[in-house]
Amino acid sequence: MKKILLVSGCSNTEKDFYSDVHPKLDCSWPKWPEILAKKLDMDCINLAKSGMGNEYIYTTLLRFITTTTDKNKIGLVIPAWTQNQRKDYQLKGYWWNQRIDPNGDVFSWMRRTLDNYLSFQILCERYNLPYMQVQMLSPYIDWLNGLMPADGDNRYSKGFRHTYPGDEKKDNKRLIEMIANYDNLINQKKFLGWPLSHEYGGYSLQKRLIGIRSKKTGVYKNINLDTMISNLDHHPNAKGHETIAEFIYERL
Repeated sequence: MKKILLVSGCSNTEKDFYSDVHPKLDCSWPKWPEILAKKLDMDCINLAKSGMGNEYIYTTLLRFITTTTDKNKIGLVIPAWTQNQRKDYQLKGYWWNQRIDPNGDVFSWMRRTLDNYLSFQILCERYNLPYMQVQMLSPYIDWLNGLMPADGDNRYSKGFRHTYPGDEKKDNKRLIEMIANYDNLINQKKFLGWPLSHEYGGYSLQKRLIGIRSKKTGVYKNINLDTMISNLDHHPNAKGHETIAEFIYERL
């Protein structure tokens, strides 16, 4: 019996992702978890859901792991972490989310996210499970730069625009210091993207694929259109998912 590749994440990971910007586009290509599972000769369980945040990612993995009787069948666990300003909650047995958590600020969100990272690591080590943490989206930089709606008419445009109210440079420095406090706690060999901030060698897989977004226009520069759906929708296309899978596979 094959072992399981267990994954959770947001829209960049979801198996049934569809493009709000291009609603007629067929997005049924294999997603990176399924591609990676094939490379590893594993079965794939993909818990990712579009729009969800890090609390959802951590909790879905936690519940699957702790309720699985035979944990030896879990071959590898990967959380594909996302932006930290998102709010996840459960209502009547279903998961819901808000694009921006109305409570707290960028610092409390960062602390919560860092605790998710550490708690996940402790969970896997507790059960002796192979794992690799992946920073799929930058946790906080898009919030500092100002969230913007995607071009085109889609359901995420309304209420999407945000201008950061604080001192971006000062607060970025403080966030980097917060992250540095976890350097001795996080197993950096099992975290693709750590230490998160590009100033210190960190990265997100998304930015490695598509380049840097303009703060004024929200348009990405140096876009690799070979791996993205379009310059309006920066989610990975078929080749993009293959690229992500290969990137992770080479670093396991």
